Amino acid sequence: MFNFCRNCFIRVGVPESEAELVSDHLVMASLRGVDSHGVVRVPYYVDGIERGYLRPMSEIRVLREGPSWALIDCGMGLGIVGAVRALEMAVEKSLSAGVAVIGAVNLGHVGMLAYYTRMIADKGLIGIAMVNGVAEMAPWGGLDKVFGTNPISMGIPRRDAPPILIDMATSAVAKFKIHLAAAQGQQLPEGVALDATGRPTRDPVEALKGCLLPFGGYKGYALALFIELMASPLIGAPRSVEVRDHPSQQGGLLIASINPEIFGERAQFLSRVEEVVKTVKSAKRVGGVDEILLPGEPEERVYRERLEKGVPIDENTIRRLKGLGERLGVPFPEPLA
Repeated sequence: MFNFCRNCFIRVGVPESEAELVSDHLVMASLRGVDSHGVVRVPYYVDGIERGYLRPMSEIRVLREGPSWALIDCGMGLGIVGAVRALEMAVEKSLSAGVAVIGAVNLGHVGMLAYYTRMIADKGLIGIAMVNGVAEMAPWGGLDKVFGTNPISMGIPRRDAPPILIDMATSAVAKFKIHLAAAQGQQLPEGVALDATGRPTRDPVEALKGCLLPFGGYKGYALALFIELMASPLIGAPRSVEVRDHPSQQGGLLIASINPEIFGERAQFLSRVEEVVKTVKSAKRVGGVDEILLPGEPEERVYRERLEKGVPIDENTIRRLKGLGERLGVPFPEPLA
């Protein structure tokens, strides 16, 4: 599947190195079970390039910079390319300054935020990333689309174990999961969306005509507002209501890296993390719960399973990918036996 994605992007003018980076990201998202941000995105990114919403080649410029911060302009290239450059700068600066914050503007959809916070955590640092996007969500008590799904991710390194990865939208459900539910004929959970008349709905088709709701009521709304302020006014990126309504688009990205050594020895920090993990894991469980999982553990287990057995893709997405491949002259891979 990686080769298929890469070759599709190359066909529309994306440089090979950037095509491979974006393809790695999308395949990784699918392998981790984050299907809404996985290979299903390929036709939308290609469409964004062909419509002129995105440029096939990224031209990243540093607009402002200091020892522990920077603002970069990604030239409306593929967002994953710009986001990786932002995380690289954050890591580099935090290793010398202790803490670094990077803002990125004029970039396409950045995909799965955990991809970036994991890369930071894998280097022994703490990663934080947040973005705003196409307005899809109403504020608490409202009906108008004001915010994107405005996700946030945090990555905490561990000793001899995958990092703790928190990655969540501030909407009760990600917008693309509604698209997937509609394609698969599934109903939505209660309390995640309103229809065009402002009534609660479980019908994904009706939800797409209406708006999303924040998770946790006013608490999710407050977090969505914070992310909107950090990813838009702070760095000069578009507000969610100003972002073009297309799946290839994004507002702004704010990414941070914290070196735990600014507060003490790294080994001591990692030991304390494990003490917290042990306390969490050993807590008494409610009936029917076999194990208390850390954020990121379910995705890690799905990753291992799909790496062995392959990625399940719904028929609607397969048709869309095959159609794209036929149009671009890229053979679609045969399914695993």
